[in-house]
Amino acid sequence: MAKFIIKRIIMVPFLLLAISILIFFLLKLSPADPVLNMLPAQYTQEQYDAKAEQFGLDKSNPEQYINWLGDAIRGDFGISYKTSAPVADEIALRVPVSLQLSIITTIILVAIGIPMGVMCAVKQYSVFDNVVNVISKFLASIPGFWLGMMLILVFSVRLGWLPAYGMDSWKSWILPVFTFLLPYLGQYLRQVRSAMLDCIRQDYVRTARAKGMKERTVIFRDAFKNALLPIITFTGGTFATMIGGAVMIEQVFAFPGIGLKVLEGINNRDMPVILACCMVLALFNIIAQLIIDILYGVVDPRIRSTFVGKKKKRAVAEAKGGNA
Repeated sequence: MAKFIIKRIIMVPFLLLAISILIFFLLKLSPADPVLNMLPAQYTQEQYDAKAEQFGLDKSNPEQYINWLGDAIRGDFGISYKTSAPVADEIALRVPVSLQLSIITTIILVAIGIPMGVMCAVKQYSVFDNVVNVISKFLASIPGFWLGMMLILVFSVRLGWLPAYGMDSWKSWILPVFTFLLPYLGQYLRQVRSAMLDCIRQDYVRTARAKGMKERTVIFRDAFKNALLPIITFTGGTFATMIGGAVMIEQVFAFPGIGLKVLEGINNRDMPVILACCMVLALFNIIAQLIIDILYGVVDPRIRSTFVGKKKKRAVAEAKGGNA
């Protein structure tokens, strides 16, 4: 297991390198000239050349990428075309906001989604299951930006209970979190319910019930433990998506997260900002996938046994070779 994790960690730099090459040269396919965006409407050729030289845009595309990559390895993601500030400093302020929003939302999502999803699976086709299914489908179909505006209209404008924007107090997080949570909750409930139903219908669950075990023991010891793998996969993927997927939510509530920064970079054709944000988001996605793989081994003994089995086979082969 340890070797498997080490191999995955070693792959991370190569994955990031491939992603950076892809993003850089895709951005270079755009016909827009970033130098023109940094100049006034009336400019001279000398001003154009000076600005291009200042940001290294007078070099060929491969040279620009190599220079960017060398700086990025040292933690320098360049200077923003729009603000002329270091991109690394701007992103360092944005990442904690998106992380906090994603972590809080994921914790609430798991705390609500798993118990309700399990209950729906256990009470399949009951009134409770049908009502929750209808509500979850409705929530999953709601656009996040529309839901955010409706919540602002009700709780901020009409009732005046919660702030509509900013990060002044803990109350400022309530509307963004629930705007982010509700559409994901609809999908999450259905995924948990589906995973539980697949396990409840298996033969080993029928056998456990035939032996006279308590229903609670059968559900949580046998069915739920085996349903954890798809639940872990969906939870990890949802968390990774949340970090960069809150663009509209952050825009509606004026939350200075990394998703909003990506949108600003695209609107301003700010290549250093887009590249840096995409690399950070890619890194979080890779880390999330690595954590999911580790949790697989923790939760499922069959996965651990594959690594133990390989070690035993290797030891037996070495022992036979030594005897020979």
